[in-house]
Amino acid sequence: MKINYLADENIPLLVIKELKKEGLKIEYLPEKLLGMKDKELINYAREKEFILLTFDKDFGQLVFKEKVKSQGIILLRFPPISPTKIKSIIKEILTDKGFDPNGKFVVVHETHMRIVALP
Repeated sequence: MKINYLADENIPLLVIKELKKEGLKIEYLPEKLLGMKDKELINYAREKEFILLTFDKDFGQLVFKEKVKSQGIILLRFPPISPTKIKSIIKEILTDKGFDPNGKFVVVHETHMRIVALP
């Protein structure tokens, strides 16, 4: 099963372009949707069956406290030092054959990740 990802606007566009060149199915938030509220973004991603990829920790609050439904969220929790570093970490995770973020909240650190089922 091919998983589709949607990158939040806080992921550098250069990173998305490089990952797409390497064959990953990852889309950047369409320009007309830039600046949309987090709840609207979760709903958009769920409707389009995208796993949301973001640096914004507010999404945890939305799915766990406010019970907003989501297809899945990958929260990047490492310093965005450079596009090269961001791309490297994202690529390592998304190309792992056993990785399935559907229905999960995945918190990614530089050296490890934590996976929790969504409510």
